[in-house]
Amino acid sequence: MAVKMLVDLERCIGCWTCSMACKMGWKLEDDVYRVIVQTHGSGAGIDRPQGQYPSLHMSWQPLFEKSCTFCAPRVTEGLEPHCSYNCPTKALAFGDPDDPTSDFSEELNRCRGMHYALFEMPNYAQKRGGIIYAKND
Repeated sequence: MAVKMLVDLERCIGCWTCSMACKMGWKLEDDVYRVIVQTHGSGAGIDRPQGQYPSLHMSWQPLFEKSCTFCAPRVTEGLEPHCSYNCPTKALAFGDPDDPTSDFSEELNRCRGMHYALFEMPNYAQKRGGIIYAKND
């Protein structure tokens, strides 16, 4: 079973719950992260919005390191990865793309129906494969 993760960037609120759930679930060292959340804004500092008031906006993008295994031991037990299980906005959908009833497939179809742009990180980004990002462009 080849599994994938769909990240709905319209639902991500930049809370880092995905990263912290992974870190706590696997008892990772303080300086080790398998998921980081990148802020997109003006680039003039951390969590600074883009635009001019009142038209300000920010967005976030969870990035999965190559060391991420999608919580393979949990998945073999029939459980979700820590990140998708704990995401408060359900921005992460995990599952088998060949199973039409999986969370991944259902969310992918929802995003396609809403004409979201779908993309993966390029190979040079040195991130984990199998992640599809959805954004309303």
